[in-house]
Amino acid sequence: MGVKKKLLILCVDRDDDVGRKTKYKGPIIGRDKNLKVATALALSDPEDSDANTMFYGVKLYDQLKKEKDVEVVTITGYKDVGIKSDEILGEQLEKVIKKTKRKDIVLVTDGAEDEKIIPIIQGKGNIVSTQRVVVKQSENLEGAYYMIHDFIEDPKMAKIFLGVPALALLLYALFGSTGWRIILGILGIYLIIKGFKLEEPINNLMMSIKTSLTSGKTSFFFYAVGSIVVLVGLKGGYDLIQMVAATDILEIIAAFLKGSIYIMFLASIIIILGRMISIQSKGKDIFRHITLMALSFSLSLVIYEASSLILMPEIGIYRLFVSIVFGFFIVLASVLIERNVK
Repeated sequence: MGVKKKLLILCVDRDDDVGRKTKYKGPIIGRDKNLKVATALALSDPEDSDANTMFYGVKLYDQLKKEKDVEVVTITGYKDVGIKSDEILGEQLEKVIKKTKRKDIVLVTDGAEDEKIIPIIQGKGNIVSTQRVVVKQSENLEGAYYMIHDFIEDPKMAKIFLGVPALALLLYALFGSTGWRIILGILGIYLIIKGFKLEEPINNLMMSIKTSLTSGKTSFFFYAVGSIVVLVGLKGGYDLIQMVAATDILEIIAAFLKGSIYIMFLASIIIILGRMISIQSKGKDIFRHITLMALSFSLSLVIYEASSLILMPEIGIYRLFVSIVFGFFIVLASVLIERNVK
């Protein structure tokens, strides 16, 4: 006969129900001792799932002992689940591995909460299998609970699954049916930001605004005014949609852009000036911001003329062509000046 493979059946009690409800402390090593402690825990609290985990560990031991060299162990953490609990579990696991001389682990847990220590175990041993012990009647309920719990605990998931619906409900409560348009508009802006990878420049701008506010800089005035002008621009675009009574989606977009683009350009100039003041631009930095202004103006000019052409095809394409050429030379001149500034 060949040498039997050594396996460690590891039961995990992350919140130390064993220590709090019985007189025993972890680590609990051996079949007989685990059976004794599991019985004591079940008698102390018949509803505690950790007793089921330990009984299951003993059952696995009995099933595998003929084929493999197995040992069953229970490690216990701390009542306040977190860093301290996981540190204790890690220390107990190290002692167990040294004493039993086993690194291949069959992990037995009573749910997703205990499985959060898997990275700790993987850093000290090799998990060959994971067995979850859940009372059959409550398995689906527990799974749903932990899924919801993870969503709430994860900041990113919480913003999407709780923050977005909350904002939608609030806007609907304040503006009625008009709130749905606002909600769709916000969703559209979010998709544009994600689609064109604008998170970093927007984050930089928001950090600059926050810094200017907390430090009492003059640049905050420019940011605040720029934000107000943006709102005015949005209102101007909405008013033009109503004025031209656009029904086609392309005409609606064109009307909105035509009514708002120059006001948005003014807002961008104000914000860029605030940015220049915030970082105390000098030399080449000044011309870099001037290039941004030139680009903003050129885009505004082209967008205005393109929108006008969509709404009034009779004006012809000549003005749009001239705006494209004019805008190109403005941007080109600004870039060349920026590159030649020493």
